[in-house]
Amino acid sequence: MSSPTNPDLYTPIRYWLSANIGAYAAFRRWLRAAGYSESALNIYSCAVRLAISQLDKPYWQISDADLDEVRVLIADCFPSEGTRQSYHKGLLKLAEWLRQRQGKPQPTKPTNWDYFLAGIPPEITTLIQRYIRHCQRNWLAEKQQRLTDHLVGTLTRFLRWAVAEAPVKTVADLNPTLWFGYLDARLAAGIGAATLNRELFCLQSWLRYLQEQEIPICERLLRVERLKEGPKLPKDVSVAQLQQVAAEIEREAVSSHLGLRRCGVMDRAWWRLMLCSGLRVGEVRRLRQSDLDLAGQRLRVEQSKGLKDRVVFLSEATVAAIEAYMPLRGQGGDDHLFLYRHRPLTPTYCAERLRTYGKRCGVVIRPHQLRHSCATLLLNAGAPILTVQALLGHEQIDTTLRYARLYDRTVAADYYRAMATIEQRLQPTTNPAEPPPHQPAQIMAMLDALGDGTLNESQRQLVHALRVLLMTLTVPSATSEPNEC
Repeated sequence: MSSPTNPDLYTPIRYWLSANIGAYAAFRRWLRAAGYSESALNIYSCAVRLAISQLDKPYWQISDADLDEVRVLIADCFPSEGTRQSYHKGLLKLAEWLRQRQGKPQPTKPTNWDYFLAGIPPEITTLIQRYIRHCQRNWLAEKQQRLTDHLVGTLTRFLRWAVAEAPVKTVADLNPTLWFGYLDARLAAGIGAATLNRELFCLQSWLRYLQEQEIPICERLLRVERLKEGPKLPKDVSVAQLQQVAAEIEREAVSSHLGLRRCGVMDRAWWRLMLCSGLRVGEVRRLRQSDLDLAGQRLRVEQSKGLKDRVVFLSEATVAAIEAYMPLRGQGGDDHLFLYRHRPLTPTYCAERLRTYGKRCGVVIRPHQLRHSCATLLLNAGAPILTVQALLGHEQIDTTLRYARLYDRTVAADYYRAMATIEQRLQPTTNPAEPPPHQPAQIMAMLDALGDGTLNESQRQLVHALRVLLMTLTVPSATSEPNEC
């Protein structure tokens, strides 16, 4: 371990309380199990040694206020900005470790109400907060903070603009004229129709809630229509691109670096859950060990979108990926399956990891596209549409059809097959019992479409044999003679 910058601030470990010596060793094992590098582990340990030396109390009595005192000491005694930042990170990890040992929840960042409600009259702010509390009753506890920030931010964006543009004192002062003025300003700033429609939906939902509470509003605002949006087609990922990203994940999973290898093994597990079982990002993040039934190759997704539960089945490769990850999971504050440095995955973790893998192989991919690809692959492999609907947890069958559009090659094969039948009917023939054969190009296109689908080894060999036979029949023999007139 590197020597501290200010040795006088540190009490030698041999003079510590025996409980603190054991806790210090346990803290280092905790960091190492999370995949931290030796350099990060050592500098974080320096911060912990400083804290234990200065506080001189059993580790279970160290509070957040005590750590704040150590932060003040660091600011006074360490001139290097890099050292101060590294030591602050070490104290944050110590606070997290202490909370886990004491069974306390991790603190959440409170909503910045002063920012969101700045300038809005108190009468309106009270109604906003009442509506937020009403909505929170239908949200999962772990999502309340994020959804609260998103809802209050979306709802108050128009309100802050309206208060600055007109003398708005009550909710009844909000009218369509103000909304259309806001709409023009946002469109001029380059804001898209989808974003503005979400803001309008949020505003109207709030107004309907107030109307049910018999609070006077301008009812004409409820009749304002949304802007027209273009068709929304799901964007799946081609099989070739999926193979490229999977190869990058596999390369990381066998890395000689402990931290990289742990991330790669974990990424392989949630990658397969999204791609092969159709899980959403939030479902992966909330997944708990108790939800798994690896022996039965299934898992239970609880309180998903719309607060609905469903059972999801696992492929053998997915089960193997999860089993390979479990020994590397480490300890966390709760039962979450996936942990990154002892904490459940953040909302952006999967997207950031896919962005990293995609940069290495030149593929742009987002997590939810794996869900689209799962539906598309299942349908193209012959899975019934109702089965895919149940696996993905869609309430409406139309949603499944929209999420799982067919590959272009499959559409091309269907087109050529149907068009061949149409041409047979349109072409005059003397013997209807003997329709003209398919054109070679049409047959070759259908074979290409089959080759791009999900086939087993024997089916791929059959398609290859048919291609070879077709090319043999259509290529003229070198010894054949030209027909005579």
